[in-house]
Amino acid sequence: MNADVLSPVSHDTPERMARIKQPRSGPNFREAPNAETALMKALRTAEDRAGEPIFFPYEGTIFNSREEGKEFYNLYSWEKGFGVRFTRGRKNDEKYMTKADIVCSCQGIAANPNSASSRTNCMARIRLLRRGDHAWYISEVNDSHNHTLTDSYEENQQWKSHGFIDPGTKEFIKKLRENNVSLGRVCNVLGLWDRTAIPGIRKESVRALCAKLSQEKLRDDIGKTIKLLEEMKQNDPGFEVKFRVDTKGQINSMLWCTGKNRADYAKYGDAMTFDTTYRTNLYSLPFGIFVGINNEFQSTIFGGVLLTTEKTVDFEWAFSTFVEIMGGKAPKTILTGGVDGMC
Repeated sequence: MNADVLSPVSHDTPERMARIKQPRSGPNFREAPNAETALMKALRTAEDRAGEPIFFPYEGTIFNSREEGKEFYNLYSWEKGFGVRFTRGRKNDEKYMTKADIVCSCQGIAANPNSASSRTNCMARIRLLRRGDHAWYISEVNDSHNHTLTDSYEENQQWKSHGFIDPGTKEFIKKLRENNVSLGRVCNVLGLWDRTAIPGIRKESVRALCAKLSQEKLRDDIGKTIKLLEEMKQNDPGFEVKFRVDTKGQINSMLWCTGKNRADYAKYGDAMTFDTTYRTNLYSLPFGIFVGINNEFQSTIFGGVLLTTEKTVDFEWAFSTFVEIMGGKAPKTILTGGVDGMC
């Protein structure tokens, strides 16, 4: 490595910085809006260091925060093929952290020797110390591993630290998903199909985040839906809604009929159609609708049902619950579309 090519953001040496008195208390980061960060300098000088890791953690490299130091070392670990995590730290008597070690994920020994743990007591690490201006710098580097490193970026999915997505990127992804941008397009926007575009962020991590956001959105929307149904019940005494829940108490299916739906079914419910071909764009949930014909040959709705799957047990629940709401009156004829085997 040519340490002169990627010198620290500051020209201070580790020896000089070690003599800087550490603060007793203060903020957890240094405010330096005009200073070039270690990450930006590493990217800027990468072309001059062809064949060397872009984010090598040289002693003396300065960071504005402890978390920034971990992000930098995590990017290096992504290049080399190992994971990282925080371990021992040191606090003064005022509970103010002044030292932090970021180690290889294989550091330590597994409690159970027969487990599938990746712990090999690897000693690779960097040590961060706090400066008087609340910045952090690398005081020690151990770059020797006692285990095999993964060979390619694609294999790095086994390291937990490579699944990290910073808060700013998370918020950006959330905004994209709120506007119904598909997962594939989200990855394209982030440039993840090109593995060199955003180092350290994997498609698997984005996929997991999107799934979590969808679940949170679904729970929020279900809460709003139940509130709306309660308001409809207050305004319509004949309104009925039934839920089907799983063993965890989560809603699997929901069927509802208004007072007018029930009155129309009592008159025209001898024959009806049932179709579940419509799906919402956001959740792709099957929506079924019970439809009949009145005496003027006009379509009239008898009820609706929202399902999570289209298995036989789902349709059995939907039809039996519909008949239950209608006072036990079953239709003489049902025409179905997209419900194989249920005619």
